Amino acid sequence: MNKHFLRLVVAVTLTLSFSAASIAADRVVMKNGDVISGDISLIDGSDVYIKPSYADEFAVSLGEVESVELDESLEVKLADESVQDATLEVNAEGEQVIVVDGVEKPVVLADIAEAKVPDPYFEWNALVDVNASYNSGNTDSQNTLIYAQGHLRVGDHGHNADLTFRDEETNNVKTQDQTLFNYAYSWFFNEPWFVGASATYERDPVRELDYRYTLGAVVGRDLIDNSTTYLTFSIGGGYSDEEIGGVKSSGSVGLFSMRYEQHYTDWVTFYLNNNTTQQFFGNDNLIIKTTTGVRFSLVGSLYANVGFRYDYETEPAPGNSKDDSTLQVGLGYSF
Repeated sequence: MNKHFLRLVVAVTLTLSFSAASIAADRVVMKNGDVISGDISLIDGSDVYIKPSYADEFAVSLGEVESVELDESLEVKLADESVQDATLEVNAEGEQVIVVDGVEKPVVLADIAEAKVPDPYFEWNALVDVNASYNSGNTDSQNTLIYAQGHLRVGDHGHNADLTFRDEETNNVKTQDQTLFNYAYSWFFNEPWFVGASATYERDPVRELDYRYTLGAVVGRDLIDNSTTYLTFSIGGGYSDEEIGGVKSSGSVGLFSMRYEQHYTDWVTFYLNNNTTQQFFGNDNLIIKTTTGVRFSLVGSLYANVGFRYDYETEPAPGNSKDDSTLQVGLGYSF
């Protein structure tokens, strides 16, 4: 008797648990009558991004959606630019409504410019790439590239930094000896818009670049920021001081930067980073540094990296090439 009663209690408990999980899920009701349950992370004005329990996250066109129901509040921006924490529900009359502090208000899904999970107050991430190749025989060469990148955000304040060491040697002759450090600070005064500051240090004695310091002030915007795609840019101006081939010079500069990441699956990520500096002194040198590539997740936080780095200057030191490129293949670890 007790054994049967215990089995009944377990069965009822499991049933209630599954029912509660089902009820707690967000819901997208399609115009054709289909219902998709899962976790909604973003509504961006044209699509709803939902992750059901049985599949990866995917986008559903808002034009095909009849209604959306949220189990927990999102940060909702309406067409009038007002932002508030709210949920979306369907009232007793079957109307789509937005609920703020328990007050319902009819809303058209097309009027929602964006609804997303609020950014955490504190977040950080980092990664390190190690790329190396060695050859011996008719030509002895060794190439090493170490790249580290970190991101920290506390409230409305963001910090991004990256550090590169490149060392190349052919037949005991050093052909590359670059150290490059970039730092950027961002204050999101009206997200996704931000203002901030940047600092860069570079040296490469092989190219006769003894040093180059650049400080700047920028304004920028996160154009896309969801679970699969990130695209941001900034533009501004600043001051640079350098010594190339023993000649010192300094003056004002224009700055542009762009960062793009696209997660195609849970294990493939495409990335593109660009930093462009226009010097308005000396020979008006234009400096472009671009890195693009693909990361393949392997095991846990370990990944393989295939990338292409391209540097270009219109006015390099005499006797040096305007462009410099490196194909990098190696392993990395993300934190």
